[in-house]
Amino acid sequence: MTVSFRVGRYLVALLWHASPYVVIGMFVSSCVYAVLAVQLTSGLKEQLQQAVAAAAQCAPINPTNATAPEQVKGRAPGSSDQASPIRRTEARAERTLEHPPP
Repeated sequence: MTVSFRVGRYLVALLWHASPYVVIGMFVSSCVYAVLAVQLTSGLKEQLQQAVAAAAQCAPINPTNATAPEQVKGRAPGSSDQASPIRRTEARAERTLEHPPP
């Protein structure tokens, strides 16, 4: 397929005359994108500040007054028959450290 010289000239002229509109459109869309990006980041900043404030309200007031967990009475730690093998191994290691073999 051959393109005549006139059609080629016409296409180049069309491209030449349309290029300012393409450049203007790209500039306007870039500006709109920048404005939307700024609005989005400011909205995210406000949401982050609200989340941090909500998390600060959940924090313990004075961690020095926290009580230690109480041991369940009537059971030694690690004495359960249904304990996982890791817990039984830990209990055996603790017994070995308390009463070393001769």
